[in-house]
Amino acid sequence: MALVLVCGAKGQVGSEVHEILLQRGHKVIAAGHDTLDISEENEVNAIFSSTRIDAVINCAAYTKVDLAEDEESKAYAINALGPKYLARACKEADIPLVHISTDYVYDNNESGPHVESETLNTRCVYGKTKLFGEKFITENCDKYVILRASWIFGPKGNNFVKAMLRLGKDRDELKVVSDEEGNPTPARPLSEACVTLAERMLDKDFRHYGIYNYCGVPSINRCDFARVILTHASKLNLLDHEVTVSAILSRDFGAKARRPADSRMSTEKFTTTFNMAVPDWQEYLDDTLTQA
Repeated sequence: MALVLVCGAKGQVGSEVHEILLQRGHKVIAAGHDTLDISEENEVNAIFSSTRIDAVINCAAYTKVDLAEDEESKAYAINALGPKYLARACKEADIPLVHISTDYVYDNNESGPHVESETLNTRCVYGKTKLFGEKFITENCDKYVILRASWIFGPKGNNFVKAMLRLGKDRDELKVVSDEEGNPTPARPLSEACVTLAERMLDKDFRHYGIYNYCGVPSINRCDFARVILTHASKLNLLDHEVTVSAILSRDFGAKARRPADSRMSTEKFTTTFNMAVPDWQEYLDDTLTQA
């Protein structure tokens, strides 16, 4: 049994991580922004000084991609400085850190499925701040696993699946971009992977530190993803009318932040290193929709 600090414990991944840790018999310090501001180094150091923590799972993130274009300092504080301070504290305490990053680091004009060894690039503030977070962890911590996840959805928090259901209930037609392709990732198995990795990293013989892609399969474009979501919603009798999904291009959608056109990821490194499967995201849609 370990004492695990979960940052971002009220979010869609952090809340699942918290629940899974308790189910597996661990003790948890469930830290939301109201109880621990990871962008304040003195707050991070204080909690490490007052408690003997065995491992950290960082699910905290600024994820408002378009708003980040106007709130760069806030996004940087949470996505870059927060991981930096956690990494330093983990190194000082000689404990492992599991951190969730993003597929947005693969906005590099290369076609997917992307692999971890590629040259990285990102053209939006959100992606840049997450990339700084990765950099700071690798520079300041010895025992870390970073999981690059994509298009996360689950019953808790805000996500694309819930948004499509909400909009579908109010409209007869939705316009969704068709030139963004990636991998939807259910929050539950991602959270289970985070917990399992933290448990394995507590073993003194663990050697597989580093960065790994983690996502659901198969890949799909945003427009088709929306169609699948609404098809499932109709079968669950969550919609009382037919909703047409029309494809548009991202340049016509007018989003403020530039998103990757192709952020499909290869999970071969993750699955072969840890002998763990990645999920079929379609198997998790109904739980999210029925609890939305």
